[in-house]
Amino acid sequence: MIDSLESSQSNNSIANRDSEINDKNKFSDSSINNSRTNDKFIEELQKRLKRNKLAMEEDQERLRLAKLKQAEVKTESVARNVDITFRPVFKMARLVRDQNAVEFLAKVKLKLKAKPQARIDIIGYTDHIGDDRDNYELALDQAEKIRLFLIKSLNLPENQVFAYSKGEDDPLYTRDMEDKIKLNNRYELIFN
Repeated sequence: MIDSLESSQSNNSIANRDSEINDKNKFSDSSINNSRTNDKFIEELQKRLKRNKLAMEEDQERLRLAKLKQAEVKTESVARNVDITFRPVFKMARLVRDQNAVEFLAKVKLKLKAKPQARIDIIGYTDHIGDDRDNYELALDQAEKIRLFLIKSLNLPENQVFAYSKGEDDPLYTRDMEDKIKLNNRYELIFN
């Protein structure tokens, strides 16, 4: 009887071990299945990310083109009350008296011939590169140099010519129009 009890316990023990081995094999098989499922899941996520990235790039290009179009419409639709636009050359913080400056003086003389007592407002603008406060100060400083240039060259009273700055405000071209950004550096003269 003891032998049969031991044999029964031995069989139960073997059955338990077999059951544990089968459970381990099932776990291994399910982890392999999970691994395959995870691989497919990862692959699907990568495909979805790639599609989303392409869609995002397309949207960014559409946005860029819409901004360009908006800037063109804005530039065309805004009627600027400017009599003369001057883009001088400054070297070592001094106005260069080149051909451009000579032509500028001729335009101012012509305007003053028609309206000798006109108040002249010089408004300086810069591009967006650099600190906005520094750009404001730079445009004001250079507008003041142009003011003094006009006063001395044309023998004008000081209270007839005024210098202002708008710095980065009112750009002619937006930041994404990289080839034209430098044209935002300008001095507009208004004769009142």
